[in-house]
This record gives sequence, C-alpha cells and structure tokens, in this order.
Amino acid sequence: MDKPKLIIFDFDQTLVENPEFYKKVYSGTLERLILEERGEYGMEVLRNCRKNFDGKGELALFALNIPFKYWADMLMDVNLEMIISDREFVENINKLKAKKAIYSGSPVKLIHRILEKIGFLKNDFDFIVGWQDPENFPVKWTGSPLIFEKIIKEMGFNKEDVLAVGDNWETDLAPANAIGIKTILIGKNKNNNPDFCFNSVSEFVEYFSR
Repeated sequence: MDKPKLIIFDFDQTLVENPEFYKKVYSGTLERLILEERGEYGMEVLRNCRKNFDGKGELALFALNIPFKYWADMLMDVNLEMIISDREFVENINKLKAKKAIYSGSPVKLIHRILEKIGFLKNDFDFIVGWQDPENFPVKWTGSPLIFEKIIKEMGFNKEDVLAVGDNWETDLAPANAIGIKTILIGKNKNNNPDFCFNSVSEFVEYFSR
C-alpha cells in the first residue's frame, strides 16, 4: 500500500491508549453526573445503556435528557495525573510522512490538554475535530461520514490519499469506509473488514514510518 498523505486518528483508546484513565475519568465523571442529576433511576438507565449498547454509557445522557455540556464541563478540567509524558511516542508519530488530523467525541479543550501532557506541540497535528460549545453533542456520535469529507476538503486531499485509524469499527471507521477511505483497525478485536489491522497504534506507526 502507498504511504498516505493524510492520517485521520481517533483519539480515545487509539492515539491515547490508556484504559485505566478512561475508566476512572470518563466513566467516573459520567457516573457522578448522572447520580447527581437523576439519582438511582439514572444509574439504572446508565447500566442498561452499557449492557445493551456495547458499553456506551454516554447514551444515557440522551435517555435522561441531560445536556452533554454538563459532562463536557466536568471532563475539560479533570486531573491528568494518569497521563504520562512519552517522548519516544511523540517522536515516532512525528516521523510519519503525512499530515495528521484527530477526529474525536471528546471536548477539544481536553484533547489539547492531553496532547500537551504527553509531550506534543500545538502544530504536531494539522486538524482537530472534537466537541465544542454550543454543540448539543459530539458530531462523531452521529456516525456521519460528512466530517471526514470536510477534513479532506479543507486539507486539500483526495480520498485515495487518506487513512482513517481507530479502535472501533462502528464509530471510527465505518463512516470513513462508506466514502471510500482506507481503514486501519487498532486492537485485538478484528471484527468487520478493515483494510489493515494492528495490535496497537505504536505498531501501526512503526510500519508506516519505514
């Protein structure tokens, strides 16, 4: 496969592989918010969403009519002590001979904070899409390929020049695949039909940095 000119990374659990951080911070703040806003009834709805929708507890916000902004405000100011500096990873990402974009459902402010904590500079990524006020919810939750088309158009590339990289087929890769972008699935779950699979984003970076 020809080397890509643009790589669009998912952020959570793809570019930043830290299950304990996401469990403590994302799940923890979501549970605290729902308990505060809707009590034990809300917690039951949360458990049902996680059980019936592949662990996606955040869907309980819709069911309980809790604005996403409430959760985003909590996330943007979380303690990042579990995120560690990783100079080697930063250097390896920057070796990629391609423009780099991030497409995430996380708040943009939090994405920037995490990137800085890891050791990235502001210009290490050329385009970042995430939740921003006053959006009602992250655009990524829609599963629409339109944002991929927007990123490609604004950065001046053709679909044939682009790779989408993510750990979840449904949210990270299927929308890209729908418009003809090649897909890279990260992780040990090899469901669906991505163009390539790698066990980790570091393995992917090593392969495409050669």
